[in-house]
Amino acid sequence: MNRRQETTWIPGSPQRFRVAIAHPFLGHGGSESRAAWLLQGFEDFAPVALLTTGPFDLQALNRFCGVALAPERVRVRRPALPWRMLGAGGAALRGAIFERFCRSVASQFDLRISAYNFCDFGAPGIHCLADFSWNEQLRNTLHPPRPGTRGSLRRIPGVRSAYESLVRLVAGTSGRPPPAPDDLIVANSQWSARLLREQFDLDAPVVYPPVPDAPAARPWAQREDGFVAMGRLSHEKRIEEIIAMLKAVREKGFRLTLHLVGRADAPSYERRLRRVIEAERAWVRHHGLLEGAEKWALLSSQRYGLHACRGEAFGIAVAEMVKAGCIPFVPETGGPAEIVNHPLLIYRDASDAVEKIARILRYPVLCGPLAGHLADQARRFSAARFVQDMRALALNFAAGLPQRRTP
Repeated sequence: MNRRQETTWIPGSPQRFRVAIAHPFLGHGGSESRAAWLLQGFEDFAPVALLTTGPFDLQALNRFCGVALAPERVRVRRPALPWRMLGAGGAALRGAIFERFCRSVASQFDLRISAYNFCDFGAPGIHCLADFSWNEQLRNTLHPPRPGTRGSLRRIPGVRSAYESLVRLVAGTSGRPPPAPDDLIVANSQWSARLLREQFDLDAPVVYPPVPDAPAARPWAQREDGFVAMGRLSHEKRIEEIIAMLKAVREKGFRLTLHLVGRADAPSYERRLRRVIEAERAWVRHHGLLEGAEKWALLSSQRYGLHACRGEAFGIAVAEMVKAGCIPFVPETGGPAEIVNHPLLIYRDASDAVEKIARILRYPVLCGPLAGHLADQARRFSAARFVQDMRALALNFAAGLPQRRTP
């Protein structure tokens, strides 16, 4: 019997095909949404397994990502970790332990999908690109180390190299680190795919991350002339720059407001950001992390968005703004420019952003055509399309691999 006849993949019916979705640590970001929708997209397979570390809250994942995963359909498997590594710190070392664990269980699955960058399964797998943090040179070019202790330690060659040596020792290797010739890489934007091709000579199909549809949006006339900046509040997101740009717009006579949505990723950065927000408290408000109906309600109450992270592989926060009917302004480098895809909304630097924002506020007649353009763009980013495309890619990928026989 040939390979294609041996496959146990039978589209449209409950499956015996064993699928593992791997993500090193589930927080609140785009790769977590990808993992959640992969779990939902394959939940008709007997039961799909989630490989991860740290705490796992299914209800929180459902709420944040807009999925409806049933506990009986998801089997969670985690390596044993010291209690100090159960939080968000020590990502590289925790990731090394996670990769070793994934290799130890890889043979128990027919299809292995990493929802966050590359994972050394020791066997063929699908690897969904989330960012370029896996390559130190690109990581430091796109997102230079932040000020503060962790950033300073990274800049000390001896300390950093010692830590990386420990990580490599713990992780070990299968002898076929990804990307191997029989692996499949999936890019999350055309920008990411182009960078993979130019820097690493790797070709990857593009599947845009899942972005759930927003509830019925509030009419434009009922919205405030306010801006939303959303996502993880961290150094590379340039939150202070967002505040500075909008402050410059306000100095031109526009009485706008800014709503920050998200959690800070480090206490030191949170303290610094709190001081900046306090200085502008008359027009800047930090809402913290908003999920589900609360998030969509805020987005649909505001007219505009502003994003400042350069070199971001996709930018799911921008896609959510577009879905909610906001008009976001984004930097020219990275995936967010691909999301909005309009020269009036893409800026080169801070001064260019200030001028483009002021132009739209000065001539509101431009908002109608821009909103129509963004509504067309929003159709490209749907959870249903993501699931459909990933299942199709997985089917073709699995059909080329040796399959276990159906008992």
